[in-house]
Amino acid sequence: MLFNPTTALKKSLKYSYLVLICALSACGGSEEDSSPGAILSSSAYKDMCASPRTGADPYNNNRAYPDRQGSLKDEKNWLRAWVDETYLWYREVPKNLNPDHYASATAYFAALKTPLITASGKEKDHYHFTENTAEYNKQSQSGLELGYGMAYTFIATDVPRRLVVAYVEPNSLAENAGISRGMEIESVDDYDLRTSNNTDALNSGLFPTIAYQRHQFVFKDLNGKKLNKSLTALEVQTTPVQNVKNFLSVKGKVGYLTFNSHNAISESQLINAVTQLKNDNVSDLILDLRYNGGGALYIADELSYMIAGPAQTLGKTFFKLKYNDKTPVDPNNTWPFYSTSGSSGALLPTLNLKQVTILAGSGTCSASEAIINGLRGADVKVNLIGGQTCGKPYGFIPQDNCGTTYFTVQFQGENHKGFGDYADGFSPTCKVDEDFKAALGDKNERLISAALSYNATGQCPANGQTLGQSRSESSAPLRPALREIMTLEKARR
Repeated sequence: MLFNPTTALKKSLKYSYLVLICALSACGGSEEDSSPGAILSSSAYKDMCASPRTGADPYNNNRAYPDRQGSLKDEKNWLRAWVDETYLWYREVPKNLNPDHYASATAYFAALKTPLITASGKEKDHYHFTENTAEYNKQSQSGLELGYGMAYTFIATDVPRRLVVAYVEPNSLAENAGISRGMEIESVDDYDLRTSNNTDALNSGLFPTIAYQRHQFVFKDLNGKKLNKSLTALEVQTTPVQNVKNFLSVKGKVGYLTFNSHNAISESQLINAVTQLKNDNVSDLILDLRYNGGGALYIADELSYMIAGPAQTLGKTFFKLKYNDKTPVDPNNTWPFYSTSGSSGALLPTLNLKQVTILAGSGTCSASEAIINGLRGADVKVNLIGGQTCGKPYGFIPQDNCGTTYFTVQFQGENHKGFGDYADGFSPTCKVDEDFKAALGDKNERLISAALSYNATGQCPANGQTLGQSRSESSAPLRPALREIMTLEKARR
């Protein structure tokens, strides 16, 4: 996976952790040159490639790739035109970028965004990225990811850093190797993760890009025992919906499920989970989105409907799309709460809840935040337990060109009440830090325990803080940009 202008570890750390941001000179660009002449419509350059793909696309009904022989200049011209036509903040893109000063199309794309900085000192647009199209299709449509089947979270981002395993995929290499939630990663290929600045070496091990590549890890378990593991990168089948169960409380049965990704295979898993909880007669729900960075918006829409049901959502808007002023009026820009499956057309099961408790944190982004905002717009009470969400009210319409899929911010969303300004994230009802001592789905796991306590008493537990109290440093997920998106794929019905 390529992340421009930085690699995955640099991307997660670029504001304060390693301070190793790729400078423009290192990325092959310059902002001091005059821009070229007028650019035609993006359609004039679409699929004109320096190295056209040949054969059939397995993710497009085995149709031939649309690529035609072109040049690197054609690819860059398409990018400049497409960004100018669709980018939400197209007026803020520098006009003096010379495409000839960028060694590749992806390097040029990295510069085609607003350079503005927010009041907090962050980039206004820190969402812009690219992905190999084949890899993107594998992950979004089939749930396949190259790696070991484990997700990472920082619990200390300053040196000495601390990176732990947030969860492992069922039946994955990581699980079969005895790796479990809460284990700390001390080194990768003999590089000390706590202190090393060799991000290329660390990324190579944490986020392998070649199948069957072997890497050496040193883990430390919860008892302080060090474990040496040799892991081989393979395509892992992810399971986005896990741990579907219910807990008994003083107010009745409380349903629970872990939901980690809004990809295509999650739809049927969510339908099965809600059907199970409905048959269990749950009267409340704990939806665990703490590690869900987003994905397809239609999945968020369907899940929100399954939680709230028809009575509370009838005639209400789940998500209203706001594009730039160049985009033609879209008759489908206002999404209702979908009551049927996008893949089968079958009626969705519902829990008909008037409130839901969501476990959240800095890893809760994009489409996951759309669930929070959409339900609140329909007057469903949403209690957030954990930490501040990441703040991504923006989304993409992913576009493939010549084997690379480009993600540039093209829309912002609002709920039924017209609210969509949550770039700083949603604040938790109860601030509770993770301790990684219990498995996800365990009633004694800190966030689940806090949620059950809050549901029973209406008060934040002793290990939590109510909204407005001081915040300590929370865990911060380390993952590819592709895991933090909101897209419109398969949205039309």
